[in-house]
Amino acid sequence: MRIVFWSPMHGSGASAGATACAVALAASGQKILLTQTQYTMNNLEIPFLPPDTGPVMLEERGMDRLIRSYKAGHLSTSSIREESIMISENLWILPGGRQRAREIYDDRHTREIENRVLELAHETVGNTIVELNPGYSQRTMKQIAASDILVICVSQDNRMLTELMRDGQIPKGKKKTVFLLGMYDRKSRYVAHYYTSRYALLRGQKLFKMPYLSDFRDAINSCGVYDFLSEGLECDWAGDEKYFFTNVRQFADEIGESL
Repeated sequence: MRIVFWSPMHGSGASAGATACAVALAASGQKILLTQTQYTMNNLEIPFLPPDTGPVMLEERGMDRLIRSYKAGHLSTSSIREESIMISENLWILPGGRQRAREIYDDRHTREIENRVLELAHETVGNTIVELNPGYSQRTMKQIAASDILVICVSQDNRMLTELMRDGQIPKGKKKTVFLLGMYDRKSRYVAHYYTSRYALLRGQKLFKMPYLSDFRDAINSCGVYDFLSEGLECDWAGDEKYFFTNVRQFADEIGESL
């Protein structure tokens, strides 16, 4: 399965959602490759890697090198393994692009290569979680069209949801489309029920939540996100931690049912 996390704009918690989902699915026994199609390195890879070695590891491998391998006629499933970083027995990370030139990644030929890389990633591992570049570029829409499961990440932002719903239709994955409220604050007046009541296109939809948790943010900043999530999913918590991990499990279970 190709699972893509997408948002109409930056700042909706797509990286956090993809990270938590990948670790939870890997902990349940699923083989997962986690990657992203941003124009440069983002906050998806670094939180998994030791602070002293992370940047070096990312410089030496990733999507850019696979694109070059394709152009040289050497791309294969073994290339995916060689360019990926093993986090656990079930979880691999394929670093995103290091090229910062937007025009390189918006090039039509490069988009085709990128899609072939993701196809091979699926063949190599079995399930691929991809954080897409936000917005409505041709490159992003092509990846959404190829996805089996589309996770639309939104925040508690009326303007974002109004913009998303304006055309009367939303992007869809081939098998499933789900909504994820990132950085969710349950104390806000704009809770999930508010949005399912206000927007007709959300009625009857399952609206999952990725609650904001300071310990999760600290784990991201200290490059300890894998241990925090994998260990936390096995614990019985109380308070905010219980609310966070309960929602992570519910969301991962929804995705896992389709794998």
